[in-house]
Amino acid sequence: MGKTITPEEMRVVEERSASLGVSRLLLMENAGCAVAKAVLRLRALLKRGVLVVAGLGNNGGDGLVAARHLAGEGVSVKVLLLGRGEDIKGEEAAVNWGIVCKMTRSLTTLNVTSREALFNYKGLFEECGIIVDAIFGTGVRGEIREPYATAIDLINSSKAYKVSVDIPSGLDPLTGEVRSKAVKADLTITFHKAKPGLLRNKELVGKLVIAPIGIPPEAEI
Repeated sequence: MGKTITPEEMRVVEERSASLGVSRLLLMENAGCAVAKAVLRLRALLKRGVLVVAGLGNNGGDGLVAARHLAGEGVSVKVLLLGRGEDIKGEEAAVNWGIVCKMTRSLTTLNVTSREALFNYKGLFEECGIIVDAIFGTGVRGEIREPYATAIDLINSSKAYKVSVDIPSGLDPLTGEVRSKAVKADLTITFHKAKPGLLRNKELVGKLVIAPIGIPPEAEI
């Protein structure tokens, strides 16, 4: 088994895992739990709360799972979805959005669909101790559009500690190149194996942690 895995290879491994009975929903649960565990180790920063900035794909779904686990540990959590809930791509991410929306006592869910609306929540980026970047994962392509571009700017301008899910949003997972702009993370939690781009742009990745998510050895390519 190699030390790195490309996005396409990871997709195949996840499909093979599903064929063995390890569902995508379970893999997302394990990924989000790994992120939450890493965030919980940042004890000194937790008192100021955590902001999870989530996109509409599976990376966002991982962030939603992390938000649920953090709220379960008594952490003050706010989830900012960059788009409408009905536009979430993927059944697994949609399931987890539905869950956090029902957690009205333990966390706060917000969503924005435009750059202008995002600026109304600028204070959230400035007040929190930790930002979880769950905007884009390995599926990022082309130029970064709004409101994602402004969200990346607000994350980078914040003094909060930045934790990226799988890969800093905007970083090409294969080449390490930046697609117009990218999050500059303090810590990146990637899953199963490192993506090649993470090893080619360590300045944006920060500290890299590789977390297992329960993929069976039989699913390896």
